[in-house]
Amino acid sequence: MVIKSLALAALAVGMYVVSVQAQPTPAGPHVTGHIQGYECMQLRPGPENETWDDLPRVLAEPKRGAVEVGIATVSVIVKNPHVLQNGYLQVLHMDGRPGWVEAKVLEPWVNNNAPGVRCVPAMMSNGRPGFDYIRPRR
Repeated sequence: MVIKSLALAALAVGMYVVSVQAQPTPAGPHVTGHIQGYECMQLRPGPENETWDDLPRVLAEPKRGAVEVGIATVSVIVKNPHVLQNGYLQVLHMDGRPGWVEAKVLEPWVNNNAPGVRCVPAMMSNGRPGFDYIRPRR
């Protein structure tokens, strides 16, 4: 009887281990934590955002002609409280470098397709900044 119980227990543990191992791992980077002192904003829609070349630039300094750090993504990580200088808001570029984007091209982040979803700047498992989209509890 004891041997039969031990065999059943070993079988149950083996089935549990196989089922845990069979769980798919998420593809790509995942959120490891939220970035404090920043918020999500988004690019204002408009004809100036129709092509890659027309997208707003992330600049190294808050002035025209400054060195380009990169190109602004649709969602932008903005310093909060806002740091506004010469019409530019301080941002965190997607490679982790600080930068500046013209304030006039940004607006509060909203998901019109899923009201109530929040965007939170996050650190990802690949060591880069990203976004965590949090759905409201039902």
